[in-house]
Amino acid sequence: MKNHLLRFLYRLNQTNIVTLFVIILASCSMLIFVNYYTIKTLSASRAYVSGESHYSKGHNIATHYLIYYILTSKKEYWDKFESNLDIAFGGAKARNAMATKLDHKAVAEGFIQGKNNEEDINDMIWLFQNFNSISFFRKAVQEWKKGDALNLELYLTGLYIKEQVTHQKLDFATQLKLLEEIDAINTKITINQDAFSDSFGEGTRQVKNYLIVANTFFILIIIGCVSFYYALTINKLTTSQKKLKNQQDRLRKIIKDLQKTKKNLSTEIIQNKKIIGTISHDIKSPLKYIQVIAKHLISITDKSEIGYQYISSIHKSSSQLFAFTKTLVEYSKIYTNDRDFEQKTYSVFDLIDEKRVIFEEIAENYNTKIVNTTNRNLNSKINRRIISIIIHNLLDNAVKNTLNGAIEIGATTTNDSITYYVKDTGTGMSQDIIDYYTNLFNNRDPEKLVLSTYGIGLHLVLELVIMLNGTIAFTTGEEGGTIVSVEVKSKKQLTS
Repeated sequence: MKNHLLRFLYRLNQTNIVTLFVIILASCSMLIFVNYYTIKTLSASRAYVSGESHYSKGHNIATHYLIYYILTSKKEYWDKFESNLDIAFGGAKARNAMATKLDHKAVAEGFIQGKNNEEDINDMIWLFQNFNSISFFRKAVQEWKKGDALNLELYLTGLYIKEQVTHQKLDFATQLKLLEEIDAINTKITINQDAFSDSFGEGTRQVKNYLIVANTFFILIIIGCVSFYYALTINKLTTSQKKLKNQQDRLRKIIKDLQKTKKNLSTEIIQNKKIIGTISHDIKSPLKYIQVIAKHLISITDKSEIGYQYISSIHKSSSQLFAFTKTLVEYSKIYTNDRDFEQKTYSVFDLIDEKRVIFEEIAENYNTKIVNTTNRNLNSKINRRIISIIIHNLLDNAVKNTLNGAIEIGATTTNDSITYYVKDTGTGMSQDIIDYYTNLFNNRDPEKLVLSTYGIGLHLVLELVIMLNGTIAFTTGEEGGTIVSVEVKSKKQLTS
């Protein structure tokens, strides 16, 4: 029940954290969204206000030149009147294009004619499309329409004046009357321009207020989420500290148990050393004695005698049993002595040659020659005892399976590794046996390595190669037989 409750609280905590991050991400995204479109709206409003400034300026200058034209009848003033009033007509053209079929090309031409910046045109179109139902913008557009109508009225008045000037009918009384009409138009359009600017000013203030509210809202959400996350983190840290304390208590207990186990292991190691010593003295010594006696008897017994074969068998069996016992003793010492033993540099050639000498006599009985091809200058610091056992077992296996042939044993080196190899011309390994040892090595199952389906020698070799973090390969030679190669990194340490 307690475990179910803990799992539920953990899932709830994880869900809360994910939810918080989702809320924070959504709030940040909304802040970016709101600020982006707020800036876009303000930028477009600024562009409209700037355009209105050019619009008003064009109208005012056009009005002045129209007055000059009335008073002087000079054509240059008429031309300037038309060119300046075209600025206002450009704004009217853009508004009409946006209000009807939204011809972007016509809108752009109208705004450019109205002296608006080309970079602001897209924002101005966007604002017109999306804000034409908003009160401040709708009011501004209405004032814009009225201004366009007054500008058109001013232009028609100008055309009438031009006609009067052309027919020389513009007397002083007519001039006064026309000036009064122009002043009335100018007064009305000034009111429209002020109303247009006031509408955008009001809209800008509204947008600013909405922006403050939106920013405050989302920032409060983010602060709240961060605060809640902080509280969750503090709670998690407190829980972790409690767990850590419990783990420390358990660890102290484990350390005490390990210390006790270490003491027991030390005692067992001492016992193992005594057992190894007993094996060395009580088993190896008699075997060596039997081997020596058998060898002596062979030297003084004629080969034609019946007893010669028995003596030879005794010598061969005692030699193999002595070598096997020695290998087991050396193998046991690896686990009791070599773990923390600092390895010294030794000659690889001398080590291999020691093994060649051991098996040389047995190989001669099989009419087989053993050759050591190792470079005499090759030295190594890789665990000597382990390499000795590996070479011993590989050479022993080669000698047993080679009759009337040759065995080549040696080592080569690269920058960071040494490869030991044994090549024989014997019966060779079948593919099934090669696959068996290859799979056994690749799987690295310690329990299977103890098994001896095809003999214990190569199983020991596989375990020792794994201990050195090395690799082993079994291949068939070009002339038959088997090639076994073991590669070990020069700086590899023993594995546990």
